Amino acid sequence: MSSIILKTAARIIVPLSLVFAMFIYFKGHQSPGGGFVAGLVASVALIVHRMSFGGDSLQAMLPFTERTFIALGLLMAGGTGAAALMLGLPFLTSNHGHDPLPGGYEWATVMVFDLGVFFVVTGVVVGMIDALSREME
Repeated sequence: MSSIILKTAARIIVPLSLVFAMFIYFKGHQSPGGGFVAGLVASVALIVHRMSFGGDSLQAMLPFTERTFIALGLLMAGGTGAAALMLGLPFLTSNHGHDPLPGGYEWATVMVFDLGVFFVVTGVVVGMIDALSREME
Protein backbone atom coordinates (compact mmCIF):
# COMPACT_ATOMS: atom_id res chain seq x y z
CA MET A 1 0.00 0.00 0.00
CA SER A 2 2.76 2.41 -0.88
CA SER A 3 1.97 5.43 -3.01
CA ILE A 4 3.80 8.62 -3.87
CA ILE A 5 1.13 10.65 -2.06
CA LEU A 6 1.51 8.61 1.13
CA LYS A 7 5.31 8.82 0.97
CA THR A 8 5.22 12.58 0.43
CA ALA A 9 2.73 13.09 3.26
CA ALA A 10 4.75 10.84 5.56
CA ARG A 11 7.88 12.92 5.02
CA ILE A 12 5.97 15.84 6.54
CA ILE A 13 3.71 14.07 9.05
CA VAL A 14 6.29 11.81 10.72
CA PRO A 15 8.77 14.51 11.86
CA LEU A 16 5.97 16.86 12.95
CA SER A 17 4.28 14.07 14.90
CA LEU A 18 7.53 13.14 16.66
CA VAL A 19 8.10 16.79 17.63
CA PHE A 20 4.50 16.98 18.85
CA ALA A 21 5.07 13.81 20.90
CA MET A 22 8.03 15.47 22.61
CA PHE A 23 5.90 18.56 23.27
CA ILE A 24 3.22 16.38 24.88
CA TYR A 25 5.87 14.56 26.93
CA PHE A 26 7.35 17.76 28.37
CA LYS A 27 3.97 19.48 28.76
CA GLY A 28 2.60 16.45 30.59
CA HIS A 29 4.94 16.97 33.50
CA GLN A 30 2.69 19.78 34.79
CA SER A 31 -0.45 19.32 32.69
CA PRO A 32 -2.39 16.55 30.95
CA GLY A 33 -0.13 14.54 28.69
CA GLY A 34 3.07 12.78 29.65
CA GLY A 35 4.76 9.58 28.66
CA PHE A 36 1.72 7.48 27.79
CA VAL A 37 0.04 9.91 25.40
CA ALA A 38 3.39 10.97 23.91
CA GLY A 39 4.22 7.30 23.34
CA LEU A 40 0.95 6.80 21.48
CA VAL A 41 1.57 9.84 19.27
CA ALA A 42 5.13 8.68 18.52
CA SER A 43 3.80 5.20 17.75
CA VAL A 44 1.32 6.58 15.24
CA ALA A 45 4.15 8.51 13.55
CA LEU A 46 6.30 5.38 13.34
CA ILE A 47 3.37 3.33 12.03
CA VAL A 48 2.74 5.94 9.31
CA HIS A 49 6.43 5.66 8.40
CA ARG A 50 6.12 1.87 8.24
CA MET A 51 3.01 2.06 6.06
CA SER A 52 4.75 4.45 3.69
CA PHE A 53 8.24 3.01 3.39
CA GLY A 54 7.96 -0.57 4.67
CA GLY A 55 9.08 -2.52 7.72
CA ASP A 56 12.75 -2.65 6.76
CA SER A 57 12.86 1.13 6.54
CA LEU A 58 11.31 1.38 10.00
CA GLN A 59 13.89 -0.98 11.50
CA ALA A 60 16.67 1.03 9.84
CA MET A 61 15.25 4.26 11.27
CA LEU A 62 14.96 3.02 14.87
CA PRO A 63 18.14 2.89 16.96
CA PHE A 64 16.90 -0.22 18.82
CA THR A 65 14.44 -3.05 18.35
CA GLU A 66 10.98 -2.77 19.86
CA ARG A 67 11.93 -5.21 22.62
CA THR A 68 14.91 -3.05 23.54
CA PHE A 69 12.62 -0.03 23.82
CA ILE A 70 10.35 -2.01 26.15
CA ALA A 71 13.23 -3.27 28.29
CA LEU A 72 14.81 0.19 28.52
CA GLY A 73 11.47 1.72 29.48
CA LEU A 74 10.82 -0.88 32.19
CA LEU A 75 14.33 -0.35 33.53
CA MET A 76 13.85 3.42 33.67
CA ALA A 77 10.39 3.27 35.23
CA GLY A 78 11.37 0.59 37.72
CA GLY A 79 14.69 2.30 38.41
CA THR A 80 12.97 5.46 39.63
CA GLY A 81 11.00 3.39 42.13
CA ALA A 82 14.05 1.41 43.19
CA ALA A 83 16.07 4.61 43.67
CA ALA A 84 13.43 5.93 46.06
CA LEU A 85 13.48 2.65 48.00
CA MET A 86 17.27 2.81 48.29
CA LEU A 87 16.94 6.27 49.82
CA GLY A 88 14.46 4.93 52.38
CA LEU A 89 11.46 6.57 50.74
CA PRO A 90 8.22 4.92 49.58
CA PHE A 91 8.30 3.29 46.14
CA LEU A 92 8.05 5.82 43.26
CA THR A 93 8.47 8.85 45.52
CA SER A 94 9.39 11.75 43.25
CA ASN A 95 12.19 14.20 43.91
CA HIS A 96 12.42 17.59 42.24
CA GLY A 97 14.60 20.66 42.04
CA HIS A 98 15.40 23.77 40.03
CA ASP A 99 18.16 24.49 37.56
CA PRO A 100 20.17 27.56 38.63
CA LEU A 101 20.78 28.70 35.03
CA PRO A 102 19.10 31.89 33.78
CA GLY A 103 15.47 31.24 33.00
CA GLY A 104 15.52 28.25 35.35
CA TYR A 105 14.13 24.84 34.66
CA GLU A 106 12.26 22.60 37.03
CA TRP A 107 13.23 18.93 36.93
CA ALA A 108 11.72 15.92 38.65
CA THR A 109 12.43 12.22 38.80
CA VAL A 110 8.90 11.63 37.54
CA MET A 111 10.18 12.77 34.13
CA VAL A 112 12.48 9.72 34.07
CA PHE A 113 9.50 7.53 34.97
CA ASP A 114 7.43 9.15 32.18
CA LEU A 115 10.26 8.61 29.70
CA GLY A 116 10.22 4.94 30.67
CA VAL A 117 6.47 4.82 30.08
CA PHE A 118 7.04 6.54 26.72
CA PHE A 119 9.55 3.86 25.68
CA VAL A 120 7.33 0.98 26.85
CA VAL A 121 4.21 2.29 25.09
CA THR A 122 6.11 3.04 21.88
CA GLY A 123 7.83 -0.34 21.90
CA VAL A 124 4.64 -2.31 22.55
CA VAL A 125 2.42 -0.50 20.05
CA VAL A 126 4.99 -0.39 17.23
CA GLY A 127 5.98 -4.00 17.93
CA MET A 128 2.38 -5.23 17.77
CA ILE A 129 1.53 -3.33 14.60
CA ASP A 130 4.81 -4.37 12.98
CA ALA A 131 4.20 -8.03 13.83
CA LEU A 132 0.64 -7.90 12.46
CA SER A 133 1.80 -6.10 9.33
CA ARG A 134 4.54 -8.63 8.65
CA GLU A 135 1.97 -11.44 8.83
CA MET A 136 -0.20 -9.67 6.26
CA GLU A 137 2.65 -9.04 3.79
